[in-house]
Amino acid sequence: MAHQDVVPVTPGTEKDWKHAPFAGTIADGAVWGRGTIDEGGIISTDTPMIDGPAALIGIAEKGYMTLRVTANAPGGHSSAPPLPNEIGTVNLAKAVLAINAKQFPMELRGPAEGMVSVLAAKAGGASKVAVANRWLLGGMVMSRMAESPASAAMLHTTIAPTMLTGSPKENVLPQSAEALVNYRIAPWNTSKQVLERAREATKALPVTVDFTDRAPREPSPVSSTSSPGWNLIAASARAGQPDLVIAPYLVVGGTDSRSMAPVSDDVYRFMPISLAGGDIKMLHGTNEHVSLVNLESMIKFYARLIATAAG
Repeated sequence: MAHQDVVPVTPGTEKDWKHAPFAGTIADGAVWGRGTIDEGGIISTDTPMIDGPAALIGIAEKGYMTLRVTANAPGGHSSAPPLPNEIGTVNLAKAVLAINAKQFPMELRGPAEGMVSVLAAKAGGASKVAVANRWLLGGMVMSRMAESPASAAMLHTTIAPTMLTGSPKENVLPQSAEALVNYRIAPWNTSKQVLERAREATKALPVTVDFTDRAPREPSPVSSTSSPGWNLIAASARAGQPDLVIAPYLVVGGTDSRSMAPVSDDVYRFMPISLAGGDIKMLHGTNEHVSLVNLESMIKFYARLIATAAG
């Protein structure tokens, strides 16, 4: 399962699209529009370590939460500002920097560890040796993964300051300034731990840190890589590609599949389209599109999956 909604387009960037972002235009061998590739696992055509294709099946997804950081202050006119530590926006800036500086440590565990183990076994050589001896060489493996933001995100809970609000006018010192900091929670962390870490980072500053009105969503359960469902998806993905590498994957975004957790022991996230590493930048970006070749591949995959499951 994936998700059925899409994110908006940043106002003012519509003109940067080759085709209208919500028109679903078919042109240049592709379907263009927001949400066309915003889903779960994929077939990566240039997977790290093996430099070839691999089907990455999402067996879990990270949690989601946002913290509100608030700095209250006397306010006043900008022509006569008080000391810096009495200016709300200054204290807010310090708080955001302090939170961002207290990054969660990277750890090779869970779905990411499973993915790396599969890819390293296929790659052989130094990669296989490094992963097999990660008690000694794990730092080297993580350093290589950390070179890519998408790979690094699988190794820890991420911190992303996204929104700032302050004065209603440029010459007014605000009485209250706020920042929103978005987190994607690793399977081994909880929203409570995230809140405690942010509060610890800002304890010396005159700010408050709390959850927003949107309740935190904890990380999903981790699904099996040996269940009938996993085997069915893997077999359907390999049809016509018997040597295709199948590996587990941690979805670092969010999908509607989380709603299925209460009624299913295992939930998988997989979209059978082939993308190179650079194509991932289209996700939530300008000129997002899916090729007609990939669209045909998805139709055939799901038809095959349903027919096989039905016996």
